[in-house]
Amino acid sequence: MTAQTRVDVAVGSRLAHDGRWWTVTELTAGSVLLTDVGGGVRQVGLAHLLAHPSTRLLTDVPVDVVEGVGADLAGLNAAGREALAERVGHVQEVRTGFRRGCAELALPGEPRAAYAPGTAKLARYQAKAAELGIGMRTLRRWVAEFEADGPAGLVDERWRRRRAPLSGVDGRWVDTARGVLAEFTRASTPTQDLVLASIEARLEQEHGPGVVRLPGRTRARALLRELSRGTSAFGGAKGRREIAGRPAAPYGKLRAHRPGEYLLVDTTRLDVFAMERVTLRWVQAELTVAMDLYDRCITGLRLTPVSTKAVDAAAVLFESIRPLPDPAAGWVDVRPPYHGVPGQVVVDVERLVDAVGAPLLPSVAAETLVVDHGRIYLSEHLLSVCQRLGISVQPARVAQATDKAAVERFFRTLRE
Repeated sequence: MTAQTRVDVAVGSRLAHDGRWWTVTELTAGSVLLTDVGGGVRQVGLAHLLAHPSTRLLTDVPVDVVEGVGADLAGLNAAGREALAERVGHVQEVRTGFRRGCAELALPGEPRAAYAPGTAKLARYQAKAAELGIGMRTLRRWVAEFEADGPAGLVDERWRRRRAPLSGVDGRWVDTARGVLAEFTRASTPTQDLVLASIEARLEQEHGPGVVRLPGRTRARALLRELSRGTSAFGGAKGRREIAGRPAAPYGKLRAHRPGEYLLVDTTRLDVFAMERVTLRWVQAELTVAMDLYDRCITGLRLTPVSTKAVDAAAVLFESIRPLPDPAAGWVDVRPPYHGVPGQVVVDVERLVDAVGAPLLPSVAAETLVVDHGRIYLSEHLLSVCQRLGISVQPARVAQATDKAAVERFFRTLRE
């Protein structure tokens, strides 16, 4: 029996992987960020790294504890990463004579005469400073930072500098912008030009012309995007009103502890057309479903042409609460069907019943019916049916689709 060796992987560990030597610079729950001597960066899964046949850890080399630099390197844009790689190549050429740091990875034409092995260190520094047009002090600082912190030490502070989104802007402009955006919550969706014109007019009216300094056009648009983040100010009107209508305190969601405690009923218009049998005209179809919140099982559904009526909603409720008879055995079968993703979206109506005509959807002893404020759900017909059956009706909040999130997610899955 072969003894198992324990190997610790930490920030600063050296290892060989995929034909190259790497240093571990960042560790997360499931991935590792590796950096090579040439400034290359690669992120791989921890399980994949340890299981790869080319991975070899240096267990006899002490681990150098280094500060994680993954966030700094990941924050660079494409131009910043390209400039960093170019700077690392110049520093490596000064130190070793090769832009990739070693003779085994030499590029065509390397080493150049000015940086060939055996050339005086001062001569290499002078040649590189003249080539880049920088001073000797700057070049020496680059080399010292690279030797101390690796490629991360050469990251220009200007590349990773983060500017506060609202810095440099008059606070009165920001306050006015928030007020103008709030006024369009119940109105039609505005354009950015309309909002900017309204802000400028409001500032001139309250403070006088030219008193409040206005940001440039491009900067003002960026500020509006920042101020309207997460509010759908320039998106859909329905989403904007739902977001604005959210309660200030956290809204507790329904928690079902048994089947039938909460039955979610809703209707959606499908992105398909159906042919009406009598008139042979193409019409849109609506789907009404009932979902048991406890196990997310669809207990009733009805497909109606053009629009859904109260009797259709009542039929879905009846389909949900009635037991499933077994004509052959003479007893009630309450076993639900398989709960999973349906194998097809277009379902043949004949496949909703078995060979003897018994329905395949499960039944549930509904206690509370969660509906929205549609007329068919608050109609006298449906309410009287629920009253006779002893089922409570709990309307969701107005324009709050998240109160029936489970059935709304089912509709999205059906569309996609």
